Amino acid sequence: MYYPVAFSREQPDRLASCTDSVSKPLRNRPNFRPRGTRLLVYLSSIIDSNSVFSTLLTLSSWICFYKMSDQPKRPEDIQAGPSSSGYDPGQWYWESRKKRSNPMGTAVFSILRLADLPLQYYLLRYSAFLPDLIRRIGGTAIPLSSPLSATGIAGLSPYQTLILGLAAGSSAKQIYWKLMINDTNMTSGFSTAICAYNTLLNTLNTGLAFWAVTSQVPADQGSFLSSLTTAPAAVPVGLTLYTVGIFVEWYSEIQRKRFKSHPENKDKPYSDGLFGLARSINYGGYTLWRVGYSLICGGWTWGALVAVWLAGDFCARAIPSMDAYCEKRTSQYGSQWAEVKKKVPYGLLPWIY
Repeated sequence: MYYPVAFSREQPDRLASCTDSVSKPLRNRPNFRPRGTRLLVYLSSIIDSNSVFSTLLTLSSWICFYKMSDQPKRPEDIQAGPSSSGYDPGQWYWESRKKRSNPMGTAVFSILRLADLPLQYYLLRYSAFLPDLIRRIGGTAIPLSSPLSATGIAGLSPYQTLILGLAAGSSAKQIYWKLMINDTNMTSGFSTAICAYNTLLNTLNTGLAFWAVTSQVPADQGSFLSSLTTAPAAVPVGLTLYTVGIFVEWYSEIQRKRFKSHPENKDKPYSDGLFGLARSINYGGYTLWRVGYSLICGGWTWGALVAVWLAGDFCARAIPSMDAYCEKRTSQYGSQWAEVKKKVPYGLLPWIY
């Protein structure tokens, strides 16, 4: 497992290993810095050191240095092309599956997912943008709090606090995945696209929480307990799906990471633990918590639309892409993957698909 430099007791040793990982000719260049950090350090120098932006840029630099200390990954013998079913993910997918450290991509991903939290807080607490937008398209916006309901966190009502907590949980889980689990090549552009997609979904959820037609605001927000007991049924159902989904996605990836960390399992597919329920159970977990998030903010109809969208995308694109990748890694891995598909017949969620 990897541990962030900023929180590691072995920070000096990690920085030393980072330096040692760079070839000697490069280290001897004047003013050399690992790729991806030059722009960040320059921007930090022209922004006030006490600003939030400087803090984020400094964190980006540390992440770049941390990821530079990763050991080079052994190139995989992957023959890009369509799977046995005829599905071809495209060249961009094969590039994204290469085992390669990308410090700048990691920094961009981590910072953009972290930056989603102040954005959602601002939209919930201060901004009139979303309510005004709802009124402009002919809808009715409702207040999510009142002077008597600011009993949540940082001036938010319990319902607002819950929505912000959902965004925080999603960011924390995904940043953990990028720093501790993922070992594939994610470029800055690819990282930006993934973060923009997740921030867009979060912002849509926040906006629907303001719309009278879809909002699931509780009748009584005097306390967290009264909010839960007076909330529409979609809220407790959504909270259950969110909690289960986050856990399933997070823990399944930890189980697979532990399996892969043993040298004897290096070129073997993992089909035990939660992955024994469905071959892409982590995608199923993502679907569950995204649907739960949507139920809490937008109700049953919006939750159903998100479920159809995510399940359709995973079943039509993501799972066939993963099948193609597993078939093409090596001839040995491909034959083992065929056995995994017989052992674990479900792709996304057990007993469903």
